[in-house]
Amino acid sequence: MENSMEKSEDLQPQSVYPRLTIDEVKTEVLSHLYLEKGLLSTFISMLKRPSKTVEVYLHGNRRKIQNPFRYLIIGVAFSTFIMLANPSFRNYISNIQQSSKGNYDQLDAATGLSFYEKFTQAQEIYMSYQNLVLTLAIPLIALVTFLFFRKKAYNFAEHMAINCLVFGTIYWLSGLFSLVTFFMDYSFIIYLSWFLTFAIGTYLYWKVFSINIIKSMLSILSAYLAAMVVGIFFQIAVFLVLLIL
Repeated sequence: MENSMEKSEDLQPQSVYPRLTIDEVKTEVLSHLYLEKGLLSTFISMLKRPSKTVEVYLHGNRRKIQNPFRYLIIGVAFSTFIMLANPSFRNYISNIQQSSKGNYDQLDAATGLSFYEKFTQAQEIYMSYQNLVLTLAIPLIALVTFLFFRKKAYNFAEHMAINCLVFGTIYWLSGLFSLVTFFMDYSFIIYLSWFLTFAIGTYLYWKVFSINIIKSMLSILSAYLAAMVVGIFFQIAVFLVLLIL
């Protein structure tokens, strides 16, 4: 009796609810893939009209813009995946690690600890968890731009959103660049990649904050240094934890 009552409550007449449509299925699929608010359009808009895109998100219809934090996280994940899948990048990192192996071997022999092994493990974790590193770095990066551009009337939360959009765009572009140059020698394209990310970062800050090029270059450089500091501390923390365990 109870089962029949439950069924009657769950199953309503067909006219009560609209039938499932292809548009609804598409919306749900895009929602689960985090693409429901125009990831591609946000990326293109940030390249073409970064200032307007930021203003629309901060003061306009936010439904038209991908959530900044989500935009950043997906962009970093995409870029990291392409980078780690590149055999040339793997060889490049392996050569760097091998060049420092002699110093670690001396420490290993003197202390009886596996410094080199823990060092390489810490680097692997750092490269694999770029999402976490950037999440930790964004508040510090936002503090940099907050101090640089106090007169722009953006609060700290808005600076965080702006930098998520800026660095999300940088990582999306970096991932696409890595994809295009996938079969090239990484020791060569790394310099092109650095130049590209610095140039696009300078351009985005220049447009978003309406400043001159020199100040834009100094501010994006400071933001990169802030992210680098967080990355270094992250690697040190991971290295020490691995050493203790």
